[in-house]
Amino acid sequence: MKRIAFFALILFLLVSCGTRKEYKDALLRAETVMDEHPDSALLILDSLGQHESEFTRHFRMQYQLHRQNAVNKTSDKFTSDSLCQVLVSYFDRHGTVNERVLAHYLLGRAYTDMGDAPQAISSYQDAISAADTTVADFNFFTMLCVYAQMADVFHYQLLLSNEIESRKKATYYAYRANRPKLGIYNQALSAGAYILLNKNDSAEIILKSAIGQFQKSGDTQQALRYSKTLMYLYTEPPQRLAEAKALMDQFESESELFDEHHELPPSQHQYYYYKGNYYKGINNLDSAEFFYRKIYHPRMPYIAQDPMYRGLLSVFTKRHQADSIAKYARLYCMANDSSIALKDRDMVAQMAATYNYSRLQKEAHRNEVKAYKIQFGFIIMAIIAVLSFVTAFLIWKYFRRRYQQEIMRLKTDYANASFEYEENLYELQLLEAVQHENESERKRLLDENVVLQERIEELQRKEPISKYLAVSATLAEERIVKRFHEIASRPLLKATEEDWKELADTFARSYPVLFRDLCQHCNTPQCIRVCILTVLGFGNNEQANVLETTKQRISNIRSSLNNALFNEPSSRTLSRNLSVRYNVYGLKVHD
Repeated sequence: MKRIAFFALILFLLVSCGTRKEYKDALLRAETVMDEHPDSALLILDSLGQHESEFTRHFRMQYQLHRQNAVNKTSDKFTSDSLCQVLVSYFDRHGTVNERVLAHYLLGRAYTDMGDAPQAISSYQDAISAADTTVADFNFFTMLCVYAQMADVFHYQLLLSNEIESRKKATYYAYRANRPKLGIYNQALSAGAYILLNKNDSAEIILKSAIGQFQKSGDTQQALRYSKTLMYLYTEPPQRLAEAKALMDQFESESELFDEHHELPPSQHQYYYYKGNYYKGINNLDSAEFFYRKIYHPRMPYIAQDPMYRGLLSVFTKRHQADSIAKYARLYCMANDSSIALKDRDMVAQMAATYNYSRLQKEAHRNEVKAYKIQFGFIIMAIIAVLSFVTAFLIWKYFRRRYQQEIMRLKTDYANASFEYEENLYELQLLEAVQHENESERKRLLDENVVLQERIEELQRKEPISKYLAVSATLAEERIVKRFHEIASRPLLKATEEDWKELADTFARSYPVLFRDLCQHCNTPQCIRVCILTVLGFGNNEQANVLETTKQRISNIRSSLNNALFNEPSSRTLSRNLSVRYNVYGLKVHD
């Protein structure tokens, strides 16, 4: 019971340390409706915020990130970048790809609202750098917002080429986010940049494509909205006034922007400039003047009055009214002073250079960091490879030593068992001469030899021993070896020098290392011949017959040979030492 209570306490502590499931579900609901219904998302988040004291640090950061996103989408302007800076710093270290991109985007929106265009662009570019479009759940809608907002900043800074590129990216990510209307919208907005670059043909192609796509999708009001920009293009050259009039008639008959008095809201008064241009083009100057004056509305920014003064100036110029020309020329110049425009162009050039330099500098830094990481990775891989090689070599060397030690142990066991077996046979031969005395000793030796025989047979089945035994068996089948066995059994036969030379050559092929050492340590041919005959299994009597000497002389040669090769002054251990040192097995030690 105590153990169960202990585990229950641990489980309670773990659950209490985490974020409650209903809080996570609420945040997920807010995130789900964020793009389509940001007001609803903000209500959910504000309700969830009442429990903020119970949040973990990570969940609190996620909550603040999505709440800032909801505030941004409900058109509330940011007045400080402090919280967004905290979010960027946190999610750069602990967030997912989507969270990092969103944090940098919101920081860019804060800088945009605060009028800091360079910092805004820098933050948007950081958001792009943080993106990884290969992630399965990557939020392409956020990337659409990043490029669209960046394009707006470029537009206000008159960085038109940058704006066009950003609009293209925004269009691309709109389709990736399954928001085709936003893609068409950004495509249509890029036409304004082409017009300011005096590329009217490109602007017309883009606008016609966007209007056609809006109509195809059933969004007639958006198509009418962007047809106003086509009106501007068609009222400039006189030969396209009929096309402009057709667009104006369609706009006035189908647009829902007009109120019950058929008046447009102040934000849409730019239309009257296009209509004034049309009437000026057909030389209906009274109507042109009427619509130019209609552009004005209370609380209108002074700089926005530029089209009105420009249109009125053109009307009075055609009428040749000098006083009105002077008046409106002065007003037009005040709204659009050439020196200010020149200053603005210089500022724009400097701003563009700053953005490009900043972007290139960041790109260079990223490439430098990337190159450093690759170089560091190669170094780590090289170190790992070297360590792996050294480790593998040491392991190989260790197991090789273990294997060699195991082989040496088997060789020694086999040699000792064979030696003891032969020793027992030798003692049994001596006991046979004494007839029935020491019967118990004889029985002991026989029993011991049975055990030794089983051990020898077991060792013979081991791969290292069987491999070396195969060499001995092969050598025993050689013609010259059989010839010497025949000579040993028939005293009348004698071995010639040619026989000894052939035997030595055959032996050297089977045991080259032993033969080399024999040549180095034996000072007489007879010593070498005794060792060869010993390896071939000839007993002392057989060796004495072949070499035409006494058995004692053979024993003395074996003793000196054992002493020279193994530093043991005994003839009895020669065979065992040869087995261990030179892999010579299956030898008969005694007659």
